[in-house]
Amino acid sequence: MVALDNHAMFGSGRASRLRITLAPLVAGIALVVVALVLGAILFRGFAENGFRLGSQLAWRYTFFVFFAALLAEPAGRIAARFGFSWPESLSRKLAWGFCASYGIYLLSVFLPNVIRLSGGATLMVLFSGTVALVMALTAAPLKRFGRAPLIGERTRRTMQGLAIIYFWSCYSLMALARISGPHRPDAFYDISLLLMVAALLARFADRWFADRENPQSLPAV
Repeated sequence: MVALDNHAMFGSGRASRLRITLAPLVAGIALVVVALVLGAILFRGFAENGFRLGSQLAWRYTFFVFFAALLAEPAGRIAARFGFSWPESLSRKLAWGFCASYGIYLLSVFLPNVIRLSGGATLMVLFSGTVALVMALTAAPLKRFGRAPLIGERTRRTMQGLAIIYFWSCYSLMALARISGPHRPDAFYDISLLLMVAALLARFADRWFADRENPQSLPAV
């Protein structure tokens, strides 16, 4: 849980050498997943298989966006040690892009089955959507336009960390289920599990280096 909290996510670093306009990033991420879903539906002729393929493509796409959001800050701090850097808001924009694309994925699951969607599936859609909303809201800076924050930093970090852990667990457990269960072999789930483990190790390493550089951040014994 320590490695998956927001200590290394959503723009906590300081980097400004490489100036990139990130305003279109969130919209671009969302438009890609919309194109994937609509393309799959049109390709299959608005049949049920089209919606199923669209939601599958959306799930896989959001996975890679989430992976990029997990690694943005740790990779930025590693790059800074070698003289490279990028905007500190990159990880925050990736997080917002993930939340937007994940919301579109949930719509691709919910809308074609709105009449016959089971209670469990409906609960999953509502709960996952709520967690994505929490992540999007807590990714924003605490203070903007001189206003006092609605929640404290400790509360924000806790909510943010739980949201990250939830989605990391979703992708990892889905990959494990597909690998061990009686499903058609699919290399994506092998790769996704390896990437989730790699992201976890990278965030552990980033936290370890941060604690060594700033021993005062270590908890008291």
